[in-house]
Amino acid sequence: MFTCLEKTVSCGCCGNAECGRGCSMLYWLLVVLIGIAGSGYCFIVSVLALTQGPYCLTTTGWRYPFAKSFGSYLSDPSVWRTCTEPANIVLWNWTLFTTLLALSGIEFILCLVQLINGMLVVLCGNYNCCKQSVEPA
Repeated sequence: MFTCLEKTVSCGCCGNAECGRGCSMLYWLLVVLIGIAGSGYCFIVSVLALTQGPYCLTTTGWRYPFAKSFGSYLSDPSVWRTCTEPANIVLWNWTLFTTLLALSGIEFILCLVQLINGMLVVLCGNYNCCKQSVEPA
């Protein structure tokens, strides 16, 4: 949808209709801000999940056995046997949320680059476009 907006939405620039990319970039900025919010949410949830640990069956029942360890259980695989079921839940939890943590970091960086790019297009504009429309034929 936003690729089409770049071609169809036109605010005009110095009398040239081809310079509407700055306006469509405002829509991109909205999408980028949503992406940054989403990556931030994913990052926070992943950190909290890694800190708290998995919900699993222990000798005392279903609970979060590592909730008060503040993530120190991650460096000591011998305590992972505290969770009896589901099998390998600590390793699965660690793998899942570490992957989500890395991906949210990558998403944040890409969105930040796109945000900077969009802001430059909106604020600076396309000066080549204006020069072409002002020059006499």
